[in-house]
Amino acid sequence: MRRMQTEPELPDTTTTSRLLNAAPNFRDIGGLTTADGRSLRAGLIYRSDALDELDSDDLERLGSLAIKVCCDLRSDSEREQRPSRWPEGGAPLTLAMAVATDIRVLMPELVKQLRDDPSAEGAAQLMRQLYRDLPVACAPVLARLFTMVVEEDDALPLVVHCTAGKDRTGFVIAMLLHALGIPVETIIADYLHTNQRGGRPQGLIKVGKLLEALIGVAAQPDTLKMIMVARTDYLDAAFARIHEDHGSVDSYLAAVAGLDESHRQRLRDKLLS
Repeated sequence: MRRMQTEPELPDTTTTSRLLNAAPNFRDIGGLTTADGRSLRAGLIYRSDALDELDSDDLERLGSLAIKVCCDLRSDSEREQRPSRWPEGGAPLTLAMAVATDIRVLMPELVKQLRDDPSAEGAAQLMRQLYRDLPVACAPVLARLFTMVVEEDDALPLVVHCTAGKDRTGFVIAMLLHALGIPVETIIADYLHTNQRGGRPQGLIKVGKLLEALIGVAAQPDTLKMIMVARTDYLDAAFARIHEDHGSVDSYLAAVAGLDESHRQRLRDKLLS
């Protein structure tokens, strides 16, 4: 995957700029343009961080979006600790699609790796490894998501979210955008746009405490930053794994999600204008 050094400008649409007070990474990805000039329709696909602390204004705004399906990528423990809030009488169908590839559920070997090298580069290396695991961990999610969007008439609008809305959500959304024919540059820009949204301060505190428990010492600010930030080389690591295992993203999506050219065309017709 070709890397970008700067973040290109994303569409400045009303839905893109609108934020939920307690979910700063909630956004509509409508308006993104394909290589052949079509646009992802606004008001159909949202991506977000956790939706557990929404205030009354947030709930009112969320209700106005009439979201029908929520793809929750968090682990069972994350959902139990931080259940999502929805407007009264307006909760969507929630698909619990646990993806156990996250800093909160690190594998023992990665914990040892970070303990041996708790520096910023050690943390960056850990994140690259986590992203290399995402294509395998997210395969069942993609299969269900694409089938639902293509085959079901009552699946939109939908929101895909995890805890930070960066890693698991970032990968799943990247795959969806690729399937729609969105250029690599725009996919990266959307992924990096999380850095402009600002995370919740308590999220940084929680990750800091988690790292201290894992490695035995307080994590340095630069180490925390490497875990909290979206970086092109992280997403590159996921794409590299795909190319190693499948040769191309198209072949990967066909293998794990059954997304052949016929299904891809139906997906585009449903989401693009």
